[in-house]
Amino acid sequence: MTGNLDHETLPGPEPQPATAATPAGEPALHPAAPAAGAGRIRPRRRTWLAAIVGVLVLPVAVAAGISWTATTTDVFKTHAADARVVSAADLEAQYGIRVNLVAVSAAGGMIDVRFTVTDQAKAEALLHDATTEPSLYVESSGAVLRAPTGMRHKVTILDGGSYFILYGNPGGAIQAGTPVSVVINDVRLAPISAQS
Repeated sequence: MTGNLDHETLPGPEPQPATAATPAGEPALHPAAPAAGAGRIRPRRRTWLAAIVGVLVLPVAVAAGISWTATTTDVFKTHAADARVVSAADLEAQYGIRVNLVAVSAAGGMIDVRFTVTDQAKAEALLHDATTEPSLYVESSGAVLRAPTGMRHKVTILDGGSYFILYGNPGGAIQAGTPVSVVINDVRLAPISAQS
């Protein structure tokens, strides 16, 4: 093995020195070429192991690093539970937002919420604060799922615009058929069943 830290040399025959005396008419021999497969350089097994571990561990670490967890602190539970409940028709009439879909996706690991803005001025009044992303409230368990923090981009609210938010669903807090409320600031949509 050589002193190279990234590769190892496979065993093989050593090159033979040139022969000074050769029979008449034959060319002088040069160092012999290594046998097939000998002397190849290949990455160390550690490199492959690190790559495999990286592929398996990295997604879990990223998901843990981003706060895509079900929040069950009393503050969030109380806020969601105390929010004023409105019907889907009232949410659209008063706040210009129509929730189109709450669905379990990504093999149960994500919740996909889609909504349409039907009145820009009304929707901006409810969605004005970037720090108050809509959250999901499961009344039966008290679980509150919040949107990932630090990932909101400047979004222009438009009449007729369709928007979506993806939420982590740790522990399967929401399953297909689970009644879920979308909470925006101090307004809570009456529970709707999550789809699959």
